[in-house]
Amino acid sequence: MILNMFDKIIFFLKNQKKTFRIIILRDFSLLASGRRSQVRSEVGGYESLFLKRLGASPLEIGLVNSFLSLTSILFSVPAGWLTDRIKNMKKLYIASLGAGLLNYLAMAMATNWLVFSIVSVWRTMADRLNMPAKTIIDVDALSNKDRVMGLSIHRTITAVGGIIGPLLIAYIITSFGGLDYADSFRPVFLFQFVVSIVIFVIIWKGLDEIIVKRSEEQTGFLKSFSSIFQGSTALKILFIKEILQSFFGLMSRPFLEIYQVDVKLATAFILGYMGAGEMIVDVFLSLPISGLILKFGRRKIAYIGHLVGLLARSILFLTPASHPEVLILYSILGSIEGCMYLGWDAFALEVVPQEIRGKYLGVREMFVGIMGIFAPLVGGIIWEISPDYLWWINALQWTFVAFPILILLMEKYDRHLR
Repeated sequence: MILNMFDKIIFFLKNQKKTFRIIILRDFSLLASGRRSQVRSEVGGYESLFLKRLGASPLEIGLVNSFLSLTSILFSVPAGWLTDRIKNMKKLYIASLGAGLLNYLAMAMATNWLVFSIVSVWRTMADRLNMPAKTIIDVDALSNKDRVMGLSIHRTITAVGGIIGPLLIAYIITSFGGLDYADSFRPVFLFQFVVSIVIFVIIWKGLDEIIVKRSEEQTGFLKSFSSIFQGSTALKILFIKEILQSFFGLMSRPFLEIYQVDVKLATAFILGYMGAGEMIVDVFLSLPISGLILKFGRRKIAYIGHLVGLLARSILFLTPASHPEVLILYSILGSIEGCMYLGWDAFALEVVPQEIRGKYLGVREMFVGIMGIFAPLVGGIIWEISPDYLWWINALQWTFVAFPILILLMEKYDRHLR
C-alpha cells in the first residue's frame, strides 16, 4: 500500500510543471530550517521570544508589530500594483528574494530589541514585494483539477523537512543555553541565513520563466484599487473573511510562543516536539485526507476541520502549567485542521481571478496592515490583563465569526459542492 502511494506521488510529480517541484524543494528547505513558508508581517515564533529576551515588554512587542504592519501598508498596494505591470514573475521573485537575503544574518547580530526591530522592518519591505510574485508562481504551478491533490502532496513531502526543523532548532537552542538567553537564538538565525542562500540559488537556477499575460491598457492606481471590488460576491466575502481573521490572528500570534514558554512553561524540546508532531501528521494524513475530500466533498471536510481547530484552540488555554507537554496535542490537532482545510485552500485560490491577483493581494495586505497597526497593541493590553484572555477571544471568533462566513461561502459559491 505504501509503495503504491509512493508510485502515485512520483507519477503525479512527473506530470506537473517543473515549477511545482521547485516549490516543494523550496518549502522543504524552509521548514527544515525551522521557518514557515508563509510570508508574515509580524514578529512571531522564536523571534518573539528573542525579542523579549532582548528586553522588550509585551506592549513593546505589540508596538513593534504595529510598526511592521504600518510598513506593510506602505508597501503592499505598490507591490501589487507593480506585480500587475511586470510580465516575468521569476525576475520579480528573484529580485525580492535577493533584497531580503541578509536579513537573518542581521538578526543574528542584533544587540538590542530596537536593532532587531529595524531589521524586521527591512524584512517586511522585502516580503511585501515578494508575496504577490510568490503567490502567482505558486498558483500557476498547479491546474485547478490537480490542486487538492497537489496541495496534499506538497504538504506531505515538505512536512518531512518540518519534522527535522523544530527538533534541530530545539537542539541548537538547548546547546547554547536554552530559551532564557538571547544568545541561544543567534546560531538559529545564522543557520537560517545559510538556508536562505541555498533557497535563493535553487530558485535562481531551477525555476522556469513564468510569463503572465498583461493587458496593453494600464489602469491608474485608483482604478486598480477599486477593480477587485467589481468582481464576484464570493470574492468580496472572502476579502471580508480574511481581513476579520487577520485582526484576531495579529492580535494573538506575536505572543503565542511567549505564552507557551513563559505561562505554560514549555521547554525548547516541547516546542520542538510540537513542531515535529504537527509535521508528522502532515506526512501521514495529508494524502488520506485529500482522498476523503475528493470522496465526500471539500465542504463537509472543511466544516469538520473547523471544529477540530476549535478543539485545538481550547486545549491551548486549558493546558495546565504543570503539564506543558499537553501542548503537543494542541499542535497535532492544529495540523489535522490544516489537512482538512486543503479543500478550502483550493477554493480560496480559485475565487481570485489570476488577472487581478496582484491587485487583490496588494489591497488585502494593505487592509491587513491597517488591522495590524491596532491588533498587536490590543493584544499587548489584553496580555497585561490576563494572557489567557487572548486565546479565549481567539476561540470565540473562530466559532462565531469565522465559521458562519466559511459556511456561507462554501454553501453558496463553491462550484465543487458535493
